[in-house]
Amino acid sequence: MFSWEYELSQGMLDLVNADIFNKCPNIKIIVHHAGAMIPFFAGRIDNIMKDKKDEFKKFYVDTAILGNTKALELAVSYFGIDQVLYGTDAPFGIMPNGATKEIESAIDELPFSSDEKEKIYSKNLRKLLM
Repeated sequence: MFSWEYELSQGMLDLVNADIFNKCPNIKIIVHHAGAMIPFFAGRIDNIMKDKKDEFKKFYVDTAILGNTKALELAVSYFGIDQVLYGTDAPFGIMPNGATKEIESAIDELPFSSDEKEKIYSKNLRKLLM
């Protein structure tokens, strides 16, 4: 239930501590589950890792958090609208077909403009792949 999110967060910390974004300035890393624990612990990161706090915001994150609009809003607030990509976790999450409906509802319920939601749904990925 929670091991994946912890391990993902630890992996992100390891990459930041390895200075990956400075060593490979053009690297693009997409992480799952809206950046896992990172947005929730932003205050700890800001105060404990002052010299590296901005490095975490260089990750791209997906929306696969099973439809939690407030958590998704937190992730967008932390990483920025341009770093969030549509992802559903299908077929996992809610078996047997995944949580696509729940995730799309969470995106649609965000207090953002239609253009910002379109960035999440497709524009950000298109830009990333160019």
